[in-house]
Parts: sequence; C-alpha cells; structure tokens
Amino acid sequence: MAKNNDITDIFKQSVKLLCKINNISPRKPGFETIDNFVIIRVKNHLKDEVDLDCFHILNLIYRIVGPFGIKFTQHLWLFPDSKRVDRIDVSFKNKDYDALNAKMKEMTGT
Repeated sequence: MAKNNDITDIFKQSVKLLCKINNISPRKPGFETIDNFVIIRVKNHLKDEVDLDCFHILNLIYRIVGPFGIKFTQHLWLFPDSKRVDRIDVSFKNKDYDALNAKMKEMTGT
C-alpha cells in the first residue's frame, strides 16, 4: 500500500466486506505492509485440520484478483516438524497492489 491508506484501499475494504457477508470475521485476513510488499495473512485456528474460513478467504481473494491479472505469490506456513498448517500468506509487490486498487477504483467509478 505504497500510496494507499485504509480509506482508499478498495481491495482491503472489499475482502473485509465479503468476509462479513459470508459470516467470516473481517479481522481474520490481516493486512500488513513490509518493505515493498503487501501481505495478507490468514491464520489457521484449528489444531488438526485446516480452518475452512482460510479457504473461503483465499477463494474471495483469487476471485477478485484473477480477472485483473495482477501478480501475487502464496506461501503456506507449517509448524516445525509437522504437516499442521499455521497460516497462509498472499503477498503482492506494492506496485502490483496499487495497480489492483487502481483497476478496482476504475471499475467501480469511485
């Protein structure tokens, strides 16, 4: 979010609103800017399985980003010495995240 703040971050607002509509806590996807990257962290809260909300949130993100062709990466974080999922991160370079917000702003006409 190089040039964006929470008010103009249409993507963040959209993900959180879609979470709310789908009865998922809007606090579950955490947005963070580190260096030149915007990272969305989705924490798994189940001990032996993967929280289905994680998959729903990832699906929401992919459905928004996919049509725009914006580049992103996904990282699966496991607990040490196990197959248990800790969290899933989706990261964008700042320039790609800004392009995503610009395309969404253009599409919505705001």
